[in-house]
Amino acid sequence: MVKVYSLLNNKGGVTKTTTTVNLAYGLAREGRRVLVIDTDAQSNSTYSLLGDLDREPTLFEVLISGTKMADAIIPTNQENLFLIPGSINLSAADLLMASAAGRERKLARALAPVKDEFDYVLIDTPPNLGVLTVNAFIACTDVIIPIALTTYALIGISILESTMQELRENLDVELPVFGVVANLDDHTRLSADVLAAVREHFGDLVFNTVIPRNIKVEEAHNQIACLYDYAPNSTGAQAYTKLVKEVLQRAEGN
Repeated sequence: MVKVYSLLNNKGGVTKTTTTVNLAYGLAREGRRVLVIDTDAQSNSTYSLLGDLDREPTLFEVLISGTKMADAIIPTNQENLFLIPGSINLSAADLLMASAAGRERKLARALAPVKDEFDYVLIDTPPNLGVLTVNAFIACTDVIIPIALTTYALIGISILESTMQELRENLDVELPVFGVVANLDDHTRLSADVLAAVREHFGDLVFNTVIPRNIKVEEAHNQIACLYDYAPNSTGAQAYTKLVKEVLQRAEGN
């Protein structure tokens, strides 16, 4: 059964896109067919994977104009890795979808005809809890929460968790948390203290792999390159490689 993971955190700057892209590359390189859906109007996942923002149709046309998702799927340069691109037009999607019937399930309905073509679907989300993010909640089988190990890491998590609980109760969805990814570890006392607090809050949901703050990760995105090719020996690439193995172990038991 296909795994559909929404990467969610209503706080910005927590490496949602970085986690999405590097997980996607890693899973594809392990032979899994992967689809990334970019629901963020900033379209950073789209740019990281394609190097431009000029593709059409995009997720906006799928959600607003009724374009079939199959017609919006774009292959990337990485074998097994595909993308539904985002666009700046998504910034108006919340407003345009606000009064639409069944607005919370538009993404789930659009995804249904194509999702079985993939092993994993990763949904990159905006840093807010608007209609697009709610669509990502409803469309997924599980949630992955990236958290940056910074001073304000846990601020907003209670809002995220209460929103998830409200959706569980009101829309009859399960929304299990598949895992929590700790990011931007700079090996300071602060990072260690925040990691301890995150582990205390989420327990075994926190992956063992902690992603370090590593300039090669950012450089790879700026170069529109796969981190595993661009800097395979970097601490960032090594950490994401371990994270991918953890995800596969947790998802497939291999």
